[in-house]
Amino acid sequence: MNDVVIVGAGVLGLATAAHLLERGARVTVVEADTPASATSGAGAGFVGLWAAGYAHFLTEQELAMQRYGLDFYGALDRDFDYRPNGNLYLATTEDGWRRWVEPIARHPFAPKGTRTLTPAMVADVTGGVVSQDGLLGGVLHPGGIQISAGRATRALAALVEERGGRILVRTRVTELLTSDGAVTGVRTQAGDLRAGTVILACGAWTNTLLAPLEAHLPLLRMVATRVISPPSGVPSGMPTIMVPDLYGLWLREHRGGLTYGNGDGYAPLFELGGTLGDSGQPRREELVHRLVGELAPKLAGLVPGHDTSIGWWLQGVPCMTPDRRFYAGPLVPGLQVLAGDNEAGVTHGPALGRLMADLALEGGSSWLDPAPYEPRRFDTAGLSTEESVLRAMPARR
Repeated sequence: MNDVVIVGAGVLGLATAAHLLERGARVTVVEADTPASATSGAGAGFVGLWAAGYAHFLTEQELAMQRYGLDFYGALDRDFDYRPNGNLYLATTEDGWRRWVEPIARHPFAPKGTRTLTPAMVADVTGGVVSQDGLLGGVLHPGGIQISAGRATRALAALVEERGGRILVRTRVTELLTSDGAVTGVRTQAGDLRAGTVILACGAWTNTLLAPLEAHLPLLRMVATRVISPPSGVPSGMPTIMVPDLYGLWLREHRGGLTYGNGDGYAPLFELGGTLGDSGQPRREELVHRLVGELAPKLAGLVPGHDTSIGWWLQGVPCMTPDRRFYAGPLVPGLQVLAGDNEAGVTHGPALGRLMADLALEGGSSWLDPAPYEPRRFDTAGLSTEESVLRAMPARR
């Protein structure tokens, strides 16, 4: 029998497995397809100190998790396009500067070396990619990194196997096994797996597996799009760029071109029919065309010398929670859940993996307080639908 069975070989499940194995547990990871085949593989791959002014709902505890993630990736001896390029926040309007960007410079959690940039300095630090025309200015966070989310997830899979873990690929979990009210393992097409603890780290499929237990987590499944443009000479050292006043625009270099996205490329899954099926990465072209159509004139002004057309594109299904914090911890005897990535799974995955290892092996953690991530913290009667989760989420400031 396994000490732990983890359902899902994305960044959250594999980071948990790696930390459990480091502490001597016997671990099997069960994946319906292959590692990074779903949302983790579609991730934009930028990691930073988002609690230091960019995301108002994140606290000092999440800041500690972000620092842990930066250190973890920096020490991970694998090739996954690691670049310590920093994160650059820009404003194109007075309101954007006042509400979102300028406060980042004076935030109490701002990392050492944070600096305010003039429009000319922005153009210089981006290698001339960003035009100073139409900019109010920027704030540069040093230390933020860029990685390939898919390659980093596969690097974690290799680490899990090196530490003695087992990853069952193309093996779909069909139900949770129970006895006397406790979860005792999982059923797959290939047979049953027994375990002392089962951890669900399967993202958009979490509530499907929980339903027979009459358990439910308030989760909003969101289809998120990112576009990758053809090469146009974008320098590899350019920081990740965040433009909050352009509906949350982000962009970074990718193979000499740009990869980018914003809220125009997002939609709740329930607005698109509500079903995901077996596909980990959806193909909703209408979101791609809406994204590019809305952003094209804005990008033409922001990065006028570079091609922002569609070379190819990817979509994942991040899962959001009513308070934008994760679910991490026990739900019923024998079952723990790690869900609600809130589009920050790559950043927080290493720390959440460490926290889950604490919870699975010790029943608590002396490192981080797990209480903010308690899976049963909401009244699910008032959050029984994905529409209700969307209504409850904090508004952009």
